[in-house]
Amino acid sequence: MILTMRQRLLLAAAVGLGALLTHVRTRQNEGRYPPHGRILRLPDGPTHVIEGGSPGGPPLVLIHGSDGVALDWPISPLWAHLSGHTRLIAPDRPGHGHTPAPAGSPVTVEVNVRRLRQVLDALASGEPVTLLGHSYGAAVALAFAAAHPERVRALVLIAPTAFPAPGLTRPLAYVPLVPVLETLLTRVLLLPLGRLVARIEGARAFYPQPVPPAWHAMMLAFSRRRAQVHALAWENRTLPRELARLVPAYSGLRVPAVILAGVHDRLAPVQVHAVPLAAALPQAELRLLPDGGHQLHWTHPKEVVRGVDALLDESLFELPLVSPPAR
Repeated sequence: MILTMRQRLLLAAAVGLGALLTHVRTRQNEGRYPPHGRILRLPDGPTHVIEGGSPGGPPLVLIHGSDGVALDWPISPLWAHLSGHTRLIAPDRPGHGHTPAPAGSPVTVEVNVRRLRQVLDALASGEPVTLLGHSYGAAVALAFAAAHPERVRALVLIAPTAFPAPGLTRPLAYVPLVPVLETLLTRVLLLPLGRLVARIEGARAFYPQPVPPAWHAMMLAFSRRRAQVHALAWENRTLPRELARLVPAYSGLRVPAVILAGVHDRLAPVQVHAVPLAAALPQAELRLLPDGGHQLHWTHPKEVVRGVDALLDESLFELPLVSPPAR
């Protein structure tokens, strides 16, 4: 099909308008959601960390999921429930939120583990911490525990992604590898596509509960940033093979763990991830929530707190095993 000169001009004008609107809206969102924490100057680059809770409490590090941000924790109901008795540390992972990652630079589980070690070097002074990881963040927590077992007191894994199951990688993850398509996606079409993806993925993530307006507004703002699109694509492309390498380490993780999973989880089905993970970890308790989905820190904060508190109970560490996982 050959376009006339008029059609070419109209197409160019539409592309230019789309690029302008994307630029303006991105700047507006940056002003609406400025950094809520402080920027740590770490060896691998500046890293945004939100801190809260009780300064003298046991450190609890919250690791957000793929296409998530650190702000997801303090605006969720979970943060307030934990603040009274734990010291909360919530970093933006590389490429997400206010932690930059240049377009084209790798964002992998290994990269996340290295950055998390640097965060803990700066904030925890070598003190063992409890890691709370959600979804992709659970994979980061597991990989960190495998690499640095002496630095992990316990694991709380919410809706974990733990095995290289079919369908983890989406076709859209390869779009940023094609220069023309990358420009079209991140410079022109990001506003309408981002809104569509946020609506569809948000509904899947919160099913069977409704999507909270605060979460939806936040994700519209952050998931339509070019850096986060690239980070999400990197994670999505590389996660299956990274999990394949990580799975053999599960049986050697001698650290108490609580796994919380929703029976209705459409993003990390429990029979694919949570159930076999509980069987693979030597000291894991599986807590299945019959009315839960993927975003349990929003929909079931009290159940998550009970899981955290069970692990913070000193008496737990006198036991060789946590109760066996449900079958």
